[in-house]
Amino acid sequence: MAELDYFDHRILTGVVNKRPLKSDVFANFFRRNDPSDGELFELHVKSRNITMLPAIANVAPGTMRTGDTIAAGAVKAPRFRPKRAFMAADRFKQAAGMNPYDPLANTLEKAIAEDMDLHREELDFAVEIMCQQAMVLGKVTLYDVVDGSTAVPKFVVDYKRPPAHSVVLTGAAMWTDPTSDLLGQVDAWGLMIQEETGYAPTDLLLGKNAWKAFRKHPDVKDSLDNKRIEIGHLAPKVGKKIKGEWNGLTIWVVAGNYTDLDGSTKPYLDSDSALLVTADAESVIEFGLPVDNDCAGPTQIFAKGFKQEDPSGYFTVAESRPLAWTKQPGWTVLAVVVES
Repeated sequence: MAELDYFDHRILTGVVNKRPLKSDVFANFFRRNDPSDGELFELHVKSRNITMLPAIANVAPGTMRTGDTIAAGAVKAPRFRPKRAFMAADRFKQAAGMNPYDPLANTLEKAIAEDMDLHREELDFAVEIMCQQAMVLGKVTLYDVVDGSTAVPKFVVDYKRPPAHSVVLTGAAMWTDPTSDLLGQVDAWGLMIQEETGYAPTDLLLGKNAWKAFRKHPDVKDSLDNKRIEIGHLAPKVGKKIKGEWNGLTIWVVAGNYTDLDGSTKPYLDSDSALLVTADAESVIEFGLPVDNDCAGPTQIFAKGFKQEDPSGYFTVAESRPLAWTKQPGWTVLAVVVES
């Protein structure tokens, strides 16, 4: 009787791409483009007075030229390829005729789905951090692996956020001062975004200290609407970070840290900062073609299973080549609004 090999790369690729998306706050501000059949992307980043194209060679560390106009160039999509041992190694194949989606048939399908979920979670986290860097820092640092384990920064894709869009409040302008013009400040930053992109701001992301001062401020405490929160397509864990609506903006609180590839601990958003953003800007995630002989065409994530003799075992591997970037670097304003 013919057997169905659940470790065939076509089946695993289909499974991993259908597993639930694991993205968090920042990736929700980017649109996922259809996967590409190449690995190089020409990035056209346009601002009011700047046209920026980061030129990165395919085989060398990238450099960024300066000036208001930069020659056309390309950025190679980074490559992420997690691998893990598959613990259900003695049950690789299922006889034809059995329902592969019936959880009562056997546990192999569940084990494969769990394996693909782990791959998906790691890959989606990498995308989340790229989106976070593009939004908060205005640039993305891409790493390479040396000696099979050590990650070193290879190059920085700088999207040239206008200098005026990085703000530091001082003295009586800080949100901890009840006399500060919080509403006027946010409106002014919103106009800066509108002048750069043509779009009005839609969201205000706050660090935990900024949120504490924000919700107590006279300009906010009586006008924050926390009874009508629309999460739409957002996952529940993401939607819970929304605190309400104020002045036409969706208010988020972003806390916590992550460990970057260089081993350093970094905040998702500094506790003292506020990030104003327009979700209508042209910000996308591109997907390059995975580098694998078994990958026959474009896909967001490629997955396969294989047997290895030394060390002996069965493994699953998944590869994705995402590149998050924004075509309008003036879509955000980052402001330090309180002092710890």
